Amino acid sequence: MTEKINEKKEQIIKAAMQLFAVKGSSSTSMQDIAELCGISKGSLYLVFKSKEELERSLYIYCFRMISDPLLREERETEKPPRDKLRSQIEILLQHVYELREFLQRGFQELASQGRTEMPEWLKRSTVPILGWARGRLEALYGEEILPYTGELCLFARGMIHSYIWVIFTHNLPVPISRFAGHLVDMLDIAAEGLMSRAPQPLIPAAMIENWTEQRGGAPRHNPIQLIKQMRLRIAGAGSPQHEEALEALNLLENELLSLQPRKPILQGLTLLLRQNSLLAQELPELEAQIGLSSHPSCDLF
Repeated sequence: MTEKINEKKEQIIKAAMQLFAVKGSSSTSMQDIAELCGISKGSLYLVFKSKEELERSLYIYCFRMISDPLLREERETEKPPRDKLRSQIEILLQHVYELREFLQRGFQELASQGRTEMPEWLKRSTVPILGWARGRLEALYGEEILPYTGELCLFARGMIHSYIWVIFTHNLPVPISRFAGHLVDMLDIAAEGLMSRAPQPLIPAAMIENWTEQRGGAPRHNPIQLIKQMRLRIAGAGSPQHEEALEALNLLENELLSLQPRKPILQGLTLLLRQNSLLAQELPELEAQIGLSSHPSCDLF
C-alpha cells in the first residue's frame, strides 16, 4: 500500500513539475494537475492536502534528484579525491541543466513576488553541505587548508552560480564536463595561493567549526553522514556479519532518501544493525535523528 502511495505521489509531482515549467506555479491549479494525472481533484487532495504541500514535496523531490547521485558518487572508493570532486560538480551541473526550464520559471515567479527568503528545507541542508565541503578540502589539500574553508566555499559557490547563469542564459558551446574541470582547476589555484601567502582568514575557523557541529542546536552529523561513517567503520572487515551490516546500511540510506520513509522498515534495519558491536557508537544517535528513540531528534515521521 505504501509503495502505491509513493508511486502516486511521484506521478503527481512529475505532472506538477511539467506544468510549472510551462505555466508557472501561480498559473497552475490543482485541477490542471489532476487532469494531467488522469485523476479527480478529490483524489489529488487525498495525496496532497494543499497546493503548498505539493510544492514543498516537489522541491524536495528535485533536491533529491540531485543529491542521490552525488551520494552514490561519494561512496565511490576507487577514485582519487580530486576526480571524485570533479565528477560530483559535473553531476550537479548536469542535473541543474536538465531541470533548467522548471527552475528558471520558479526563480522568475519568486522574483516577481518579491520573495528572497531561502526555503527552510534548503537552509537546513546548508550545514551538512558545509561539513562535506570541509572534509573534501582536507582530502584534497591537507589540514593546512582548513582555516580557509569559508573562503573556498564562498568562491566555489560563486563560480557554480556563474556557471548556472551561463548555462541558463547563453548558448555557450562548452560541455558541462569542462565547467566541472575548470572549477577544480580554479580551486587548486585558489588553495595554492591561500596556503602560500597565508593571509588572515575572512571567516574564522572557530566559526566554521561551530556551524558544522552545532548550528541552531542541530546534531553534529545528519543521518546520511552517520551512515557513511558507520559504513567506513566496518568496510573491509570481511566477515558475513559485517557484509550483512553493509547491506543493511545501504538499504537504510535508500529508505531515508525515499519520498516517504517507512518506519517499520527503518526499525527492522536498525534492529539488525544493533547486532554489530562496531556500530554501537553511532547507532543510538542515528536512531534518535530518524525518530526511533526517545532522544531529541529530527523525527522524520
